[in-house]
Amino acid sequence: MTRSTLALLAVVAGGTLFGLACDDQKSASDTPRPDAGAGTDKYATADPKLAKALQAAASASAAGDNGPPPEGIFPPGAADRRHAKGLPTKVDLIGDGSEPRISLSPSADASADSARASAYGPARMQLGTQMGPRVALPTVDFGMVLGSAKPDDGGADWLVGDVKRAAPAREQLGQLPPGVEKEMAVLAGSQIKVKLTADGRASDLQVQPGKAAHSELELLLRNAAEALVLATVPLPPKAVGVGAQWIAETRMPLSGLDVIAYRAYRVKGIDGDRLRLTLQVQAYSASQDVQGLQGLPKGATLEQFDAEGQGELDLVRGECLARKSDVQQKVVMVFQGPGGAPPSQPGQPQSGMLTAQIATQSALLRGDDLKAAAKQP
Repeated sequence: MTRSTLALLAVVAGGTLFGLACDDQKSASDTPRPDAGAGTDKYATADPKLAKALQAAASASAAGDNGPPPEGIFPPGAADRRHAKGLPTKVDLIGDGSEPRISLSPSADASADSARASAYGPARMQLGTQMGPRVALPTVDFGMVLGSAKPDDGGADWLVGDVKRAAPAREQLGQLPPGVEKEMAVLAGSQIKVKLTADGRASDLQVQPGKAAHSELELLLRNAAEALVLATVPLPPKAVGVGAQWIAETRMPLSGLDVIAYRAYRVKGIDGDRLRLTLQVQAYSASQDVQGLQGLPKGATLEQFDAEGQGELDLVRGECLARKSDVQQKVVMVFQGPGGAPPSQPGQPQSGMLTAQIATQSALLRGDDLKAAAKQP
């Protein structure tokens, strides 16, 4: 696959996605409509107590209603009041679980940066992206080394993933054209960066393509950076046991949009120093601004946004990055295209509506889990 072919894949994937949505979606009512009254359905898989906390946390204002922002989009200015850009993740402990409880923070004699530093070393991430029902990007295996940034680039405040190898995964959503291995290989030398506090609270993420990487491959790097954020665990302030629940609120990019994401953690099991966590993700767009999205016609606006995910993570106490994680998420966006008009009569569909669906699956391995996986055939 030549560079121009890969560029065509990345750009036309977006264009085809929106084109199909415009052709297939005759009514905006056919798409998911995340609204304030959808709380029961939206959190149907959540623990009831956790679902209630998620809904309250996502309210558009402190004095607002008990549901998420209407249509999944914060009104103007509300997201900045709720969680301004650059502020670290906020953590709210909902319940501390049953006895015996253990502290997830580093031991008293550990260094202040030990939770972040324990993430340093080799890691492997597998990332798959499907854009609508008919378009999929190649599933990529990233081999990387995690460490801190250089002192003049932020130092220990940044967790950096240096991509050493990128190759198509063994399992793909479809047949890949010849030459994909060569095209993926140019991602080596790229970096993904997450700004973290000492207790694992993210406040920013960045990607830096390698010198040989084509600009159209940046989408894969952005998805990898988002997946790395979801593999971090903001540590709760108190000791927790089985059944403990906490919520992390993070301002971050997601699928090209500025969002406030809520990650709900629950302790599923404890085995010595190792915890099994379940994860639920719900995100809301900070605004209707879609300037950063490729493939949209000029003048389009975001009208509906629904982003949710789930997964499981294995965490070792005293660390803030999972040893093992598997997370799936789906984003549905509905746009008003330029020139769209409201229905002439009640009950009729609004014209010019475009829909995008993006599903991603990410898996991270590091530490002893990575070593064990490498020994398997």
